[in-house]
Formats: sequence, C-alpha cells, structure tokens
Amino acid sequence: MDGAQTNELTQWPLVDRESIEKITHWLTAQPHLPQIQEHEIAQFLHANYGNEEATQRTIENYYTLRTNYRDCFTDRDVFNDAMQTALRIMMFTILPGETKEGYKMVYTRLLTSDASHFNHPQILKFMTMCLDLWVKLEGNAKGHIMLMDMHGMHVGHMTKMNMAAVKKHMFYVQDALPIRLKQLHFINVVPFMNWLMSLVRPLLHKEVEEMINMHVGLGKLHEDIPIECLPNEVGGTAGSVQELHDSFKEKLYANSEWFKATESQNLVDETKRPPKPKKFMFGLFG
Repeated sequence: MDGAQTNELTQWPLVDRESIEKITHWLTAQPHLPQIQEHEIAQFLHANYGNEEATQRTIENYYTLRTNYRDCFTDRDVFNDAMQTALRIMMFTILPGETKEGYKMVYTRLLTSDASHFNHPQILKFMTMCLDLWVKLEGNAKGHIMLMDMHGMHVGHMTKMNMAAVKKHMFYVQDALPIRLKQLHFINVVPFMNWLMSLVRPLLHKEVEEMINMHVGLGKLHEDIPIECLPNEVGGTAGSVQELHDSFKEKLYANSEWFKATESQNLVDETKRPPKPKKFMFGLFG
C-alpha cells in the first residue's frame, strides 16, 4: 500500500473515523508492527466491515506474512526473467464492470497447456503480485470475486504442485489480504478437480469453501456474472483473453516501481514482538 491518490482516505467514505483512531491507538502499543497511515488503516477496516478486532488480526497477519515469507515478497521485478516467464504462462486480469451487487472481479487462466516451464512457486508469486495490485486499484469495492478458468490445465501441472507454497499463499489470501471476498468461480472444471480439492480443502476456511462455484458448462456462470464483464472465450463480450492479458500487463509495468518499493516498506520487527502463546499462528508455517 502507498499514498497514491487511489488509496487516500477519501476513498473510504463509509469507514468510521472513530474506528481509525482506535486502530491507530492500538498500533502504538504494538512495537513490532509498522505505524501505517490512516488511509491504510481505513482499507483494513473496510475489508473487515468495520470490525476492529478482525481488523487488528488482518493487519497483524498482513505485515507479518509479508515480512517472513520473503520468497514471495522480494525480487518482485515484473521485468525479471522469472516474472516474464510467469507472464507467458499465466494470465491475470481485472475484469471490466461489476456485478449487480457492485462486486469487482478478477479472472485467471493458463496461456499455454505446456507444463514444461511451469514453476508453481513462481506462478503463485506472480498471482500474489497481481492480487496486491488489485487491492491497490479496487480494494474499496463492495465485494470481490475471483474467477479461475481451468482451460489448458492437466495432470502435468498437478505433478509440479508445491503444497508448502500453496499453504502460505492461501493463508495470505484468506487471512491477510484486505479484500471482501464474496465468490470463487472455477470455470471449465477439469476431471481431476475432486482430487485437487482433496489436497486444498484442509487449507480452506469453511466460509471460503462455501463461496466456491464449479462450472463445467457456462449457463450458470452467465447467470452469476454479467456477460459484458467476461472474456470472449467464456461467452462474454469484454474482449479476448489476450487483449485482457495485455491490458493488465500494462498496469503491472506501470506499477513496477511500486512493487520494488513495497518490498522494504512497513515490515515487522520481530525483535520487538511481545511474547505470544505457543499456539500463535506461525505454527501454520511449520
């Protein structure tokens, strides 16, 4: 997060000023946490519907994970070889428009079925960067929806699945990323989806699992998501997958310096962390 205009305090008109002041006061008693700006606090409050206790947990998780999971939150140069390879393998885009409820959407899909260069931790790192940019650009939406198109995915990709990276990525998305996650849609569901779900289900919160929608055909998807928001390849009119990919890639490039700057900003100082019970969340990292 930064002080860019899109993230200024005016972008969070429904966030209670008193709640911001309470979180600011709480932060002064957390010597290990960064003393973040008011508009950043507002973003966390918005994501947690104004619940101050939940906001404190999200702030703690967000900055702690970004500090300790350095494999994912350093070397975030969109022009380096690893990220350029990821951009050739996987696409991520913010879809235009919104649902009737006012929810914003993102869409992901493989650009090639060739799994020979599929580096799962690097793909998840790329996805995390894209999600961070989504929060920066559209974090103040009423709700957020993720659509994952499984077109082109096969068992060869699953043999390269890195469960340690998946565990950290899912913890970040479910417990740290300041968004209002409303729905998860899997499109063009593959035959081995049950096997895949058996691997990830233990990592899913119950409320997140209940958000999942599986689509073998497109009929139900078109009932849930406006056609004008969807890529042409899934029966929409928003443009081709390649056009949407190229459009979001330009957003990534335009924010390249922001990605680099946030690698070293607002980190946790573990030497100042107050003692925690043995069951503190870092047991999740094993």
